[in-house]
Amino acid sequence: MSTPMRQGLNKVYLPNVIFKMVRSPNLQPNQVAFRVPPKCNKFDIHSYLTNIYEVNVQEVRTMNYATRIKRRKDGRVTGREAAFKKAIVTIDEPFNWPAEPDLNTLGGPDRELAHKAASRKLKGWRFRAQPAEKSQEKELHQEKLAKMQAEQEKK
Repeated sequence: MSTPMRQGLNKVYLPNVIFKMVRSPNLQPNQVAFRVPPKCNKFDIHSYLTNIYEVNVQEVRTMNYATRIKRRKDGRVTGREAAFKKAIVTIDEPFNWPAEPDLNTLGGPDRELAHKAASRKLKGWRFRAQPAEKSQEKELHQEKLAKMQAEQEKK
């Protein structure tokens, strides 16, 4: 699962696997689903979660999913989806997913300006922005810099 790195006299193990947390609507509040590589077994999953994330794991259940092959109507293969293993982990305390973000509000004014610039470019117009848009971009940039400087001063 991992390779040892020598650092002084202690061995440091770095994980070389990726666990992806998956939303599953039919699980109990104290269960979490992960998508893990097929080579991981239950013991690896248990030790990974307890040692790295310090989660008290009660039970691990796994399911193997085979490779999916996408075919066209004439039978030719157009793509393959990799095989994976799904692990359902039961933990001590209930797990609550954070609220899903509203994708329309992400980015805010920056997103609108970028969308205008991209649409101008697609239509074949001059890529340069109008003076009003340029001043708006400068104001947004200055606001971002001020926020970043304030965060760094707090640290």
